[in-house]
Amino acid sequence: MQKLTTIQKNELEVIVNKWSNIEGDYSATLLQGIAHFKCDSGIMSDAYSKEDIEYISKNMKQYFDAEGYETDAFYEALNEHGDNLQFINCSYELYKFSEEHNIDDEDVYTLASNMEDCKNNLLAF
Repeated sequence: MQKLTTIQKNELEVIVNKWSNIEGDYSATLLQGIAHFKCDSGIMSDAYSKEDIEYISKNMKQYFDAEGYETDAFYEALNEHGDNLQFINCSYELYKFSEEHNIDDEDVYTLASNMEDCKNNLLAF
């Protein structure tokens, strides 16, 4: 991964501060879940926050089949519901940062998760 400039680091830190410590559903936090989804598993639900799960359960249950799996209609409906889903909004901000600075998006997702961890570790002292 390329080294970030001070300006880039500060810009990414603003994004991380906005989205840090939001409880994740699969991972401990939203940022960890997004990094896991984007860089490791490829399973979108790994990126969900607890709030996303509540929203999806309440507002999008009609897009699941009888076994509880997402249908094609679910993925089409994400555009309609995206403003209400933390994982989409956070992922978009991180992706936009990666595009603006020509940095690999997987590096940005991982770095954001690591920055959150470092911040939390410093606060633990």
